Amino acid sequence: MGWFGKKNKQEDAIAKADKMMNKGLSGMMMKGFVSKEHREAINQSLDSAKQAQLAASGSLPLTATATVITITDTGKLINFDPIVVLVLEVTETNGSQYQRTLETLVSKMQIPRVGDRVGLGQNPANPSELIYMGLLSV
Repeated sequence: MGWFGKKNKQEDAIAKADKMMNKGLSGMMMKGFVSKEHREAINQSLDSAKQAQLAASGSLPLTATATVITITDTGKLINFDPIVVLVLEVTETNGSQYQRTLETLVSKMQIPRVGDRVGLGQNPANPSELIYMGLLSV
């Protein structure tokens, strides 16, 4: 809570939320008061936010492009930005093509539509997983 510690330490809001949810006394209280399915949903939302933050920072290289085949709203929001399920026709930089379903956080200002091209990057924590990086300009 920082009542008696240094106040000038800046901590990333997502990391702070993860810490409050899963570690220390607050994490034990969450395990006691919040059902397992709700904790899993919260942690999944935190993971989506972490991936979106990585993609937005520009620290990930573009490893594939994709065309949106379908988009479905999950009804979940993080900071008023929706989490959606995208069915994508992926084309990797080496030329291989396949379909992939991806649940991801998108900006409410740039929600992809069917037929739009989007960029995908490789998740540093799990190299076999792709991260949504946003709409590509035509």
